[in-house]
Amino acid sequence: MEYSIVQQDDGKNVSLVGVINEDSEISFKNLFSELKDTKKIVFNFSQVKSINSLGVRAWVSFLRSLEEGKKILFSECTTDIIMQINMIPSFLGKASVSSFYVNYICEVCNKEDKKLFETASLPPKTYPPAPKCDNDDCAMQTEELEDEYFVFLMR
Repeated sequence: MEYSIVQQDDGKNVSLVGVINEDSEISFKNLFSELKDTKKIVFNFSQVKSINSLGVRAWVSFLRSLEEGKKILFSECTTDIIMQINMIPSFLGKASVSSFYVNYICEVCNKEDKKLFETASLPPKTYPPAPKCDNDDCAMQTEELEDEYFVFLMR
């Protein structure tokens, strides 16, 4: 896993890139050193290709050591990241999801679509609206089961 940091007026944006696995522990140690004095951190997950169980463990350990006294946001969370958040609450820790992707499919047209939603723009404890299909005779549905995928929004 690699990362890049962009300084913002109110904190730092961290883009995580690649695979989060057992080898990520070294990156997380370096990242901790660069972020320990930052009060607001936004982690962007859009370029994370996958995460395995040892990567989850390394992430949770990293987040626990970092989060005290900080505002932490997760942005552009992919399906893999949302599934980890839903299955392992400590993956999110005290952070909040600011934006996330939802994969949609139209079973009639075989069309696929991916939409980014800003969590703050959604009414509390509601699912985001599915996009309309180009064909008026059909409708798009989430690729994942809604009751399982949107658990993090219901908390």
